[in-house]
Parts: sequence; structure tokens; C-alpha cells
Amino acid sequence: MKRIVIPFLALLVLLTACGSGATPTAAPASDGKTGIKGQVFLAECQGPEVATDCFSQEPYQATLIVYNSNFEEVARILTKTDGTFEFEIEAGEYYIHPYSPAQYPIAPDYRVVVSEGKMTELTVIYDSGVR
Repeated sequence: MKRIVIPFLALLVLLTACGSGATPTAAPASDGKTGIKGQVFLAECQGPEVATDCFSQEPYQATLIVYNSNFEEVARILTKTDGTFEFEIEAGEYYIHPYSPAQYPIAPDYRVVVSEGKMTELTVIYDSGVR
């Protein structure tokens, strides 16, 4: 039984982390902060769309551009070298554009809804372009 469950769980975690349709989740913040936090990864991907069917992930430092619901830029976030980030922002709807100075690495844009008193968690996957 263990032989089946462990590979299945590993595959489930990998597929969840690598899908470009990843949905950000709101997690209760113990300190009442409102904002977005998460981590950015660089991965080798094989899918037909950007950042799909990914494997071999490693933390990646990147710039994330934050737009409000009117598509006005409201922030630029440089992640730490381990790819982690956390920033406070008012509750509302935002679009996160992972900046790329070249064709690759590239990541899809993310729609994020931030709730008052919660830190919305987001995992960003950059497709390295290596096939």
C-alpha cells in the first residue's frame, strides 16, 4: 500500500505546484496582515502552454509587477534570492505579472484576490525554456 501512496502523493504535489492555472489561496494571518506572500520557482517544463508539466524546480529570484483591477501598476516586488516574497497591500483584486527581461524564463500572469486580514499565498512558476 505504501508503495502506491507515496509516488501518488509526490505526483499530486508536483502537478499542483506546476500548473499555470494555479489558484492563489487566502491563509489566515496570525498577525492580521493583509497582502500577498509566496515563492517563485524556475522549472524545466514540457507542456504546450507556458509553465505546464514542470519538473526540476529550484528557487528563483524575480521581479513581480502588481497591477490593480484597473490595470494600473501599484507595486514592483523583488523577491529574495530564495524566491520568497511577502508584501502588504489593501484588500482587493490584483494581477501579478512575473517580469522577464527576455523570452525565457517566462511565467504566466496570476489573478489574486486579497481579503482583509489575510495573506494570500501564491506560488509562481517560471518556465526556463529548456525542453
